[in-house]
Amino acid sequence: MAGSRALRVRCPAKINLGLWILGRRPDGYHEIDTIMQTVSLEDELILEEAGEGFALETRGLPIPDGEPNILQRAWALLAPRIPSRGVRVRLTKRIPIAAGLGGGSSDAAGFLLGVNRLLALDRSGEELHRLAAQLGSDAPFFLKGGTARATGRGEQVRHLCPAPPAWIVLATPPLAISTTWAYARARIPLTPGGRGGSILAAALGSNEWNSITPHFHNDFEHVVLPEFEMVAKLRRAFDGSGVLGSLLSGSGSTVFGLALTRDEAQAAAKTAAGLGASVRVVRTTERGVALAELT
Repeated sequence: MAGSRALRVRCPAKINLGLWILGRRPDGYHEIDTIMQTVSLEDELILEEAGEGFALETRGLPIPDGEPNILQRAWALLAPRIPSRGVRVRLTKRIPIAAGLGGGSSDAAGFLLGVNRLLALDRSGEELHRLAAQLGSDAPFFLKGGTARATGRGEQVRHLCPAPPAWIVLATPPLAISTTWAYARARIPLTPGGRGGSILAAALGSNEWNSITPHFHNDFEHVVLPEFEMVAKLRRAFDGSGVLGSLLSGSGSTVFGLALTRDEAQAAAKTAAGLGASVRVVRTTERGVALAELT
């Protein structure tokens, strides 16, 4: 991909420190309250201007065939306003798919920001946020990343003070969990409300993980852990490994453990790997997608 201007876009994964399902909306989505945190596991996009149309090359983890790739859907939103111009994309996939880490949404956010700069489209931040929300409920969060609370169906994002640095062990079993499946089986509270998100957000203000991790919570654990024994085993293993906190991320299948030192993280990673999970040791980060010119 040489000979014309190009951009490298780094697209981070996320974990959910808290996730509460508040009810079903009239539009078919679910009302949620979640606090998300970006981590240093990243997909990479290389974007290069082309004469016309959209071309995608993929590397790394395999992407299932079938429905249009989320980057194709993102291009379809942008293309009507930019006739006779195109983009070539090389996606290096490192974030596991259908694992609760938001990789597809992060790629979509990175693609929107990257094409906006590459082709000098001059789309406003508000417009990019609106387009991102059409591609995935988590996608608007990745435009800035860091530590944030998301409400509505996830598209209403309020950024919080950065969480203190930590080591994160991501343990992904060899199975994919459909978000649609998980939501269909989620327990909907009979009465609206719940203050879990506010309590966790206040705890984050302490800047001490010892005060934060007791408030970790994910409503999807009630659905996923009884149904997928390997996920439940990973959750129990983390709890017994000495990490400061652990939780299912999103609707799974990834379980994460949070540690304050690299040695603690490596010990927990060894335990999770022994159960057959694919394990990655990463750090929390304070940013979302990042763009850099390629020369």
